[in-house]
Amino acid sequence: MIPTMEENCQKVDLIVVGGGLAGLTAAALVAREGRSVVLVERSSRLGGRAMTQESQGVHFNLGPHALYCAGHAFRLLTALQVPFAGRIPAAGRALLLGRTATYTLPHGLVSLLTSRLLTLREKWRLSRILSELPHLDARLFDDMPLGVWIENNAGTGHLADQLGTLFRLSTFANAPEQTSAGAALDQLKLALAGNVWYLDGGWQTLVDGLRERAIASGADVRTSERAESVRDDADGVIVRLAGGAILHGRALVLAIPPKSACELLDEPPLARWHDSSVPVRAACLDVALDRLPRPERRFALGLEDPTYYSVHSATARLAPDGVAVLHVMKYLGCAVEEPAGVVERELEAVLDRLQPGWGDRVIERRFLPGMTVAHALPSVADRGLAGRPGVAIPGRPCVFLAGDWVGDRGMLADASAASAEEAARSVLDGLEHVSSSGDRSVAHAGA
Repeated sequence: MIPTMEENCQKVDLIVVGGGLAGLTAAALVAREGRSVVLVERSSRLGGRAMTQESQGVHFNLGPHALYCAGHAFRLLTALQVPFAGRIPAAGRALLLGRTATYTLPHGLVSLLTSRLLTLREKWRLSRILSELPHLDARLFDDMPLGVWIENNAGTGHLADQLGTLFRLSTFANAPEQTSAGAALDQLKLALAGNVWYLDGGWQTLVDGLRERAIASGADVRTSERAESVRDDADGVIVRLAGGAILHGRALVLAIPPKSACELLDEPPLARWHDSSVPVRAACLDVALDRLPRPERRFALGLEDPTYYSVHSATARLAPDGVAVLHVMKYLGCAVEEPAGVVERELEAVLDRLQPGWGDRVIERRFLPGMTVAHALPSVADRGLAGRPGVAIPGRPCVFLAGDWVGDRGMLADASAASAEEAARSVLDGLEHVSSSGDRSVAHAGA
């Protein structure tokens, strides 16, 4: 006898589609309130872009990752009691790489005053910009291109170049004519207010910790399960999985890329936004060396060229003792793509300059030619973060979105955490409203 849909359907309070940081966070927050949760992830591994790959004891994140100490993600992970270890990086003799010369990257008053890069007037202007930044109302500049803001405040010389390095570093974006100055200013404020944290064992520790918190609270977390369709009904949402299983949830959180969300939801406004959005991308060369030829060179930023270099193992435990794990990255812009081989050689040239002879000391290496850092640039056209899709979908009270492209709070992992928190709060408020109206909420997964 063929089972009916009702017999083949698992009923829960919340279905989460997507097992990255946003999905795991939403699942953990709702499950800890005693609600039943099923999370499905199409990949065989959880974490998405936060996963860490291990080989020969070397832990590689997918390119350089840093957790902002004053951001939403750090706060939420602490509130959920997700264990993670690490520390704020000590840059050592941080450098600015000009095309014809190398300079010390100023990180305090003394190094600023002794910088060979800037004129006395430029040093004064930079000091004034940084001192006024915490008090600046960034919303006044949401519809101004970042490049225009930089030129208005720093001209077009080396001071403008140096400010550009700081904005690239904090936003991971290299699109000053498309980026909202307001969003970029807020992100730089965040970076300067609390610095960043490099994680022992890589970002997989966060993924594993969130998974454990969700499961300990009763959530059912599944991998290799792909959501094939989403349909609203009178009591919530029905999600059909690729294998034929059916989930019925009182609420649904889609914590997936915007393209995937558009494929599951017939939402023309979301589709139009996605068609006009621009992803933030980077090319990354991840390398492990048996030792550093120049161990004092831990951090460098390209001055005219949009490059980044950092020895993450100088701060975090990512490899056996003595092994150096470092990342070299190029922030990719919105222009025509360069061939991957050209970009890889460009990043190798950065290493040649900073760690001469590095090629003879390689234990592991990996090149990621076009990694998606964030799914949507906070653009001038969208007035920065204000133009991103909201967590709630108008007309669909049981369906919510979460991810680094959702909501008007934060960028990168902080946007994922903030939108996941808002989605979880909305789900719990909705479930409480249904319960107080006399309907019985589902008590256990599979009930």
